[in-house]
Parts: sequence; C-alpha cells; structure tokens
Amino acid sequence: MSPLILAATIAFRGATVIDGTGGPARPNMLVVVTDGRITLVTPLTPESLARVPAGAEEINAEGQWILPGLIDAHVHAESDDDLKRMLRWGVTSVRLMAEDAAKAAEAAKTSRSRKDIPDLFPAAPIFTVKGGWWDQGQPPDGNVDRFPAGPDEARAAVRKAAALGVPEIKLMLDDMGWCRDPLPRLPRMDPAVAGALLSEAARAKLRATVHAPRLADAREAVLGGATALAHGVIEPLDRDTIQKMRERAVFYIPTMGIFEFLADTRAFVNGILSDPGIATSLPRTTLARYNASAYAREYRAKYPNTEGVRRALPTLRENLRALQAAGVPIALGTDMWAFPGAGVSVELDLYVRSGMNPMEAIRSATETAARSMGADADRGTIAPGKRADLLVLSLDPLSDIRNVRAIRAVYKNGVRVGPPTP
Repeated sequence: MSPLILAATIAFRGATVIDGTGGPARPNMLVVVTDGRITLVTPLTPESLARVPAGAEEINAEGQWILPGLIDAHVHAESDDDLKRMLRWGVTSVRLMAEDAAKAAEAAKTSRSRKDIPDLFPAAPIFTVKGGWWDQGQPPDGNVDRFPAGPDEARAAVRKAAALGVPEIKLMLDDMGWCRDPLPRLPRMDPAVAGALLSEAARAKLRATVHAPRLADAREAVLGGATALAHGVIEPLDRDTIQKMRERAVFYIPTMGIFEFLADTRAFVNGILSDPGIATSLPRTTLARYNASAYAREYRAKYPNTEGVRRALPTLRENLRALQAAGVPIALGTDMWAFPGAGVSVELDLYVRSGMNPMEAIRSATETAARSMGADADRGTIAPGKRADLLVLSLDPLSDIRNVRAIRAVYKNGVRVGPPTP
C-alpha cells in the first residue's frame, strides 16, 4: 500500500469549528492545513486570509461544521470492509481489540499509510481464561499465551506482548451471567492472574483496558491498575469507586449501544435501520440478514437474559451521568460489530439521551477518546500542530447530535478520503 499523498495546503473558509476540547463552537473560522497538519485556526477576516499561502486549495465552508475526526475507543472489526466503512462514517482512529499481538502491531503500522481505513491503536492480546469469555471459538495468539494459568505465566505473557510492540492489553473479568443466565456461567479469571497482568502492564508502561460489567469486577480492575473500563457497569457505582476512578484517571467507555442491542435486538436494529442513510450504506446481503427474524433469535439464544439487561439500562444511564458529573473521563466506544462506523453516531445519541449535552458527547468521541489511547498529542482536537483528521458536516451536531451523520467530507491526515464525490 502506497503512502498517503498529501495536498500541500488546504484552507477551509467560514465554517463553525467544534474543536473537541468541549469549548464553545466558533463560527466563521479559517482553518488551514499544510502537509497533513493543522497550521492555523483563527477567525475569518481579510487579515487572516492574507496569511493563506499562495496556491492553496481554498474551500468555501460557510454553513458547515468542522469537527475532529471521530474516534471509537472500543471496536472489533470482522473484516477490512468493516474498517473501510468506519472511515466513511468519519471515524479516523480506533482502538482495535485483537487476539493476536504481533498481527495487531503490524496492522497498526500499516494503517498509518492507508487512506481507506482509520488509524488502528491495538489492545492485544485479549487475556482470558480457558473456556471463559473470549475463548468461545476466538483464535489463540500465535506468540503470547492468552490463557495464563498463574501469575508468573501472566507476567511473562505481558512482557512478550510488550516486546511485540503493542501499546495496550485487554483483560476479560466476567462470567457473562448478566446476559447468559440461565445458560451456564463461564469461568472467570483468577484475581491473582488479573492482578499480575495489570501490575506487569504498568511496569511495562502498557495501558490496560478491562471488560468488567459487574461492579465487583470493575472495582477489582480499578484497584488493580486498569487504565480504562472497556464496558459500562450494569450495577450502581458507589461513591468510593467513582472517587478512585477520578483520582486515577481511569477512562470509562460506556458502550451503551451493546446493552441496548442485547436488551432487545429486534427493536434496536429496527431503530437504526429506520435511518435511510444507514440502511442504504449497508451491503444488500448484510441488510437482509439484519432484517431477517432469525437474526434477533440468534442473539436471544446466545444471550437469553434479555430481561436482566433491560433492567440494567437505567443504571447504565445513571452511572454515565454520575461519572460525567464527577469528572471521570468518558471515552466513546461502541463494541459494535453490526454497524461499523455508523455505530459511533448511535452511541453519541445514547449519551445525549442519558444526559450528556452534545458538546460533552462530541468530546468523548474526540479529545477524550484520543487521550484514552495515548494519542491526544497528535489528534482528537482541532489546533495548530495536530493531525488534520477532520469531519466536515452540513448540519449542526449541537442542535441534534445525530447530525454527525450529515457528512460532507472526511479528511485523514489532510487527505480527503470520503464520502465519494457525487
């Protein structure tokens, strides 16, 4: 794959800029990009226009909104096509949860030179226990033991993952009873093994995201040194846990959509497909599969505790509100395989419906998501020196967060990568 070919200079004139920091939107701005980097963000005036280099490509962006490229901080990709679809929906960076550390590290390097997929930030491997969640047919790692039997094996596995070049690991602390009951619960990782994985990750300067929807498991992860909770917590968060998450800057990735999906798959899918823009973006075979009655039945059979998940939805919303109010960093993540890319806009809408305002929701999908992956020095906000990963909208996302779907253009590293020009 050949490297991205950068336009020398692009000047966007007259757009409203939402910079990802949570600060007020700034109307009638001039944004200048040179060789893939933002070089100027300033009010549009005759004086600022005079600073645009001769020969720059000037784009009239009046009546449009410019945001940082969106970031999904918890995603699984079943195919290269899934990644391509994410970029078309304005998702320019993702934390990719992966089983194989070496393959994930190599895919991350390759993604930097591709203009058809987001940049990948891998969390790999996904550590679990034999027969546990994420050992249900998922492949083993060819180089790292994903199923360490004891603390010594766990520490050795983390060191091997670090040597392979991944910046982050993932742990599964869950017996899945919350969604599988009355099916048999799955084995859950020994706390001593989990503690060894987390402490060794800290020593190796690796981030560690933890799947822990139950409160006791989430508390264990936070106290053990997790840098992020990769799922929402389905039981009420106590004051002490919230305080420790704030003190330790543990990122909370709510993944609201996945709980809505499991609570009522048919209603959730129908609601998303009611948007013609999403429905028409899917391949015909995929759309037919989602619409088939067998699709919802399949998930009901795998995860029959729909009533338990449904009862947890108000708690998930309240936990999000409480953490946001306490200053715990909220990073958007979807964990969605069904609607790659479009799922980010669905997740944003669920955050707003839970009580966040649109600006807070946008920040969760830009600056905070970038920070959760250690990438905020490079991306996630619109400011001089940052990468020109940009989303240009034709409608105001602050008046309706679903307007992030009104995509006029997507830029990755200063190159226009979508959507296709009519």
